[in-house]
Amino acid sequence: MANGLALIIEDSQTQAQIIGRMLADEDWTYVLAKTLEDAERVILQQHPTLLFVDVFLGEENTLPHLGRLRDLALEATVAVMTAGDRSEAIEETLNMARKAKVDYILRKPFSRNQLRAIVQSAEQDQAEGKHRYHALVIDDSATAGKVTGQMLTDNGYRVSIVKSMEEALEDVDIAHVDLVLSDIFMPGMGGLAGIKIIKSTWPKVKILAMSGGLNTRITPERATSAAVKAGADAEISKPFKPAELVHLTLEMMARPTTAYQERQA
Repeated sequence: MANGLALIIEDSQTQAQIIGRMLADEDWTYVLAKTLEDAERVILQQHPTLLFVDVFLGEENTLPHLGRLRDLALEATVAVMTAGDRSEAIEETLNMARKAKVDYILRKPFSRNQLRAIVQSAEQDQAEGKHRYHALVIDDSATAGKVTGQMLTDNGYRVSIVKSMEEALEDVDIAHVDLVLSDIFMPGMGGLAGIKIIKSTWPKVKILAMSGGLNTRITPERATSAAVKAGADAEISKPFKPAELVHLTLEMMARPTTAYQERQA
């Protein structure tokens, strides 16, 4: 028995077949649609639980129509695919996709492992009957990142982990996260500068600053206070217990969006 039904909205027969073969290897069935009209008909008749939507169908930009697709397929996981080679800035594409509540953004060409991660997450969402919050952990310590990520996974979050702020900002994945947990002291750009960029670009994203201080020169408290001034919504000092992290993140995600964030989003 198939794990689910996916709808591939793609005008390139070759690209659609490649994605279809990947899905078949994951024991998913799939339907192809070359136009938005065909896609809407499939959604209404067959109720797919996973959508792959190309940004451009011929010369038509699908981004303005994502809201309608989401409304027609409220329970589906939605992944937008983009080659990033049109005249529109990729930042505009990411922000429009986020406003449409897209779950994933894939830059073409993407790998089998990237698709498998989406499929597995969609299966878990179906099993739990809800869309999970997506948390991004940014920490140059592989051990700290893994431990923090596991705490969040154990409490129902979908988690991505990167080792630097540069890696986070280069990944299109950042455009649709709900929560960012960032260490402050990291090689390269570091947490403070990155937090400013994330908050100014995606003001609705909640940011939790983490720090163990910098040797004995800067205390964790001073470091995280600086991060809050940079735009973080909350702060936590390392090391922290799972209960502390979970309680704080739950409180953060429950906070209403401010009028300022609504204007900036």
